[in-house]
Amino acid sequence: MGDPLAWLRQGGLLTLLTLLLSPLSVSAADHPGGSAGSSSASTPLDITAERIDYQQEQEIYEANGAVIIRQGGITLTADHATIQALPGILTAVGHVHLTDVQADVTAERLELNVNTEAGIATHAELFIPSRNALVSGQYLQRLSEYHYRVKDGSFTNCDAQEGEVPAWRFRANDVDMTISDTLAFKGGWFCILDVPTIPLPTFSYPMARRQTGFLIPTPKYNSRFGFGAQAHFFWAISPSQDVTISPSYYNRLGYGSDFEYRYILDRRSRGKWYLSYLQQTQLPDAGGIGTNSDAQQARATVTGSHTQYLTDTLLLRANANLVTDPNFYQQLSNSGVLRALPSAESNLLLSQRLPYGSLYLLGLYLQPLQAGGKDTFQRLPEAGYNLPYVSLFNSPVRYGMEGNYVNFYREDGFALNRFNLVPGIATELIELGHLVGIRPQAKFREVYYTRGAQSEDAQHRETFWLGVDATSKLTRRFSLADGNSLLHTMEPTVTYEYVPGTRQSALTQIDQIDDLPKKNLVTYMLRSRVLESGTGTAFNWLDLTVAQSYHVGGVQTLAREFTPGVAPFLGSFTQPIQPATVPIQGKRFSDIWVRAVIGNNLPPLSSISQLDTPIFGQGAQAWALRPPINRYVTMDAFVDPYQLTVSQFNADLRFQEGTNWYVEVGQRYTRDGNRVRRGDIWNPISFNEVYAPTKEIQFVTMGGGVRTPWGWTFGAKAYYDVKQGRSPELDVVALYQNPCKCWSLGLHYIKFPDREQYGFMLNFTGVGGVGNAEAVLMRTLLNPLVYGERGLPWPAPGGPYGLPPQVSEPNGTPPRVQAGR
Repeated sequence: MGDPLAWLRQGGLLTLLTLLLSPLSVSAADHPGGSAGSSSASTPLDITAERIDYQQEQEIYEANGAVIIRQGGITLTADHATIQALPGILTAVGHVHLTDVQADVTAERLELNVNTEAGIATHAELFIPSRNALVSGQYLQRLSEYHYRVKDGSFTNCDAQEGEVPAWRFRANDVDMTISDTLAFKGGWFCILDVPTIPLPTFSYPMARRQTGFLIPTPKYNSRFGFGAQAHFFWAISPSQDVTISPSYYNRLGYGSDFEYRYILDRRSRGKWYLSYLQQTQLPDAGGIGTNSDAQQARATVTGSHTQYLTDTLLLRANANLVTDPNFYQQLSNSGVLRALPSAESNLLLSQRLPYGSLYLLGLYLQPLQAGGKDTFQRLPEAGYNLPYVSLFNSPVRYGMEGNYVNFYREDGFALNRFNLVPGIATELIELGHLVGIRPQAKFREVYYTRGAQSEDAQHRETFWLGVDATSKLTRRFSLADGNSLLHTMEPTVTYEYVPGTRQSALTQIDQIDDLPKKNLVTYMLRSRVLESGTGTAFNWLDLTVAQSYHVGGVQTLAREFTPGVAPFLGSFTQPIQPATVPIQGKRFSDIWVRAVIGNNLPPLSSISQLDTPIFGQGAQAWALRPPINRYVTMDAFVDPYQLTVSQFNADLRFQEGTNWYVEVGQRYTRDGNRVRRGDIWNPISFNEVYAPTKEIQFVTMGGGVRTPWGWTFGAKAYYDVKQGRSPELDVVALYQNPCKCWSLGLHYIKFPDREQYGFMLNFTGVGGVGNAEAVLMRTLLNPLVYGERGLPWPAPGGPYGLPPQVSEPNGTPPRVQAGR
């Protein structure tokens, strides 16, 4: 080993090794279509062996016994290595093992010709950690930096140890593979536990995170629509655009397809659009279908969003939610949220940020589904200006303003225009003895209408709001034995508000700007918080708010009636112009509002803006789908001070133990009688009115998930109407992942009052998941436990190979969490 001649050809050997190792040292995704790059000739090269011989005439180096060749992070080991400097051939024999941070090759024999850049390995295996891909064969031939051919080869993504049989793999006589592109073969077999199961005359498998190709079909059965199936084709148009086409068929409904298009035009612009089309051949056996309905018809829904910064201060945002008929969601959707929508909202917003305030232009269209009709008012368009409170001439007086113009249009009935201008003035907090702070404020509102509720004459209303806040804050910090601290704050607040009575009978009442009742009210509130904080963590032990209002002047005598089926005073059922009212006996003291939060009920804070969040690649949708691991109990209630009974009680509980299990329980209760109106356009925390009496409501939701030691993860959510004694929806899902997560199986069961559906989704790691409604349901229920894992049957952050371990969800309490509110 001390022979100086062993280093005479170090430069040539380095070049040869560079050509050998280049395609294995860098991911093709990082350098697409180009050279992988290599170390320079000055990179140290270390060769060790039990014996190194040099044949000077032939310029051949021979290393025998425990040969180790190192260069940077690359290592080649073998029993014997021969280097022919003149023809540029490297031959390694016996337990050949080549490793670097990106790849791992083992073979009995490895031979490379540096002049032709071609080589061949015998009885070889090529492992790509970034894809968890293992390619093996009797002969592994290297054709270029990223192109390989394998004879009598196989491929798998399973983590089977040496001597173990993988859960699945492909076998073929001739395999053609391009790293970070595709693996293709003809005349192969798909093998389960090495048993040939499915013949594959021709087949290609993605070796990249985003690769054009077919996804695994999803069969399903619906008790109303019959047997069905949905295929999926993913088209990666470019690094910043893709389309998923999903044709579907039900034997008792019809056929159609879903189309999903995602794009990023540049750093300032992105969007996502979805079209679901159904060519109905039979009437769906569902509610709301008359005997005169046409069986042969085309039905569709279009949803999507586009966000774009035209300049640094000019934002364009569009959202669409359109259906061909009002019963589309109710009859066909498997989403309980969509089935319950009263209307579908589409809007277009243009917002210009100014040095002082902002301008906006809005178009808003409500498509009636279960509520509304052709006489529903549409905001086409609305334009406005908002000025947050700013100091006047650097004085303690602050000035703000908001104003807007709306053109209310509808297909049936009259249209009108409305101008609304609201200047406001306030002072900075006036401190009295460092104990109490007082802030007086006033707002003046001028509203002009081009016509009235019954008259075509123009109408106007002038009113004002006067308010005074008196607030204080007491704080004390306690040190704990573990180095953390406990912060206790108490914030009492008293607010007085006055709004004079105005005539509203002549006005069209469309929203809260048109409904401004008299207000002479004192609201007092106490908020108490106990927050434990440490290094990078915070936990909310208690956030308690108690508030009540007192009528200084007269009490309420009429209450607005919103009970379905009650005719309005003016207008129609679908568009009230003056809602019906009922006489009530008002009370000076409102119900007492109590809200308590124990635990962290908010998701982790993120400083990433919407346009900076990724859509494609490793972090795709991680910003939106990342579920918080948190534990909390919230309670929101109203207590009747006269009868000392609870008039409303809403509670939510959530507890999660790492990625092992979680449970969620929700409860909603409202007794018979008047219901308190929470806040108004002037003040969100005040209780000036009650609504007309309504019937009792009792509703319960329960959900959760659990991961078992046997690879199964279960999730479920149930909704139950206690008063009606029925369940409007029940969702049950299950996911099986084999030990190495190279394949997974998802099962779902959905039950509505009018139908049931069963289905499953099969996925092999690397293929990618589907994004239909059933996959969204599984993701919603199971994501708290399996977030970021690889091989999931639905689109997940990080793609089919999951997120790296360091990006995965951490344990229990996330850092820097806001206290509950």
